[in-house]
Amino acid sequence: MKRFIRSAPVRLFAALLIALSLGSLLSLALRGNHSPLTSAVGLITTPLQGLSASLSRSLQDVAAHFKSSTVLQAQLAKKEEEIRALRQRVVDYDNLKKDNALYEKFLGLKEKNPDYQFARATVIGTDAARYFGSLILNRGSLSGIAVNNPVIFGNAVDGGYLVGIVTKVAPTSATVETILNPNVNVSIYDTKSSETIGVATSTAEWAEQGYCVVSQLERSTFIDRGDLLCTSGLGGLYPKDLIVGTVVETRDEAASVTAVVAPAADMEHLRDVFVLIAW
Repeated sequence: MKRFIRSAPVRLFAALLIALSLGSLLSLALRGNHSPLTSAVGLITTPLQGLSASLSRSLQDVAAHFKSSTVLQAQLAKKEEEIRALRQRVVDYDNLKKDNALYEKFLGLKEKNPDYQFARATVIGTDAARYFGSLILNRGSLSGIAVNNPVIFGNAVDGGYLVGIVTKVAPTSATVETILNPNVNVSIYDTKSSETIGVATSTAEWAEQGYCVVSQLERSTFIDRGDLLCTSGLGGLYPKDLIVGTVVETRDEAASVTAVVAPAADMEHLRDVFVLIAW
């Protein structure tokens, strides 16, 4: 400790401190007199006072900088919160537009088919083990849905696209087999001829490509590419005039003709559907 006190830097600092103190005292004592001693004292103390003032200003600038940084961070946080709120409003607006569009379709279908009773549902999943067409809905028996209820995608102009049929029901969910499922068979007619021509179904191979087929048609059947096929109402499972799909190809078999049909409903991108619980 004694060695530290006696070290050259400490002694020099002490000497400067003593000199500054003495200079200040002499300056006060001789204030108003411009003697050589006063000038000498001023020569020593003025630079030191300037250094002190410069350090004081620097410290004030640093404090002001930190204060402005804090204010800026608060402003940025407020702006980020406003941006998040605006984004949420955009999401809510988009959802509202979708709901309005869906209800417009519902009202159009209801006006065209006053006997239809609907239960609106949302597709919440698919059965991964059945790639050819199985959907999970977020509504079930508590919403009036039952097995064998047809499922459609609303269209106010055309009257509805057939999606499939309910095959399993729980209180708050339902399973739908689409028309791409080989177990689903739909009696159809060609709108061009208005004649019932056969049954639309599918196979694993055709379903993987997104098509169903009407097979075993007589060669005399008047059907061609671009024809629109709808439900005939035969069998009682589906009401008449639901759109099934459009013929994209006809194939000549050994003793018959097969029509390849693209479903009108986009099975891969369905979100909201209507379940027909009565008609």
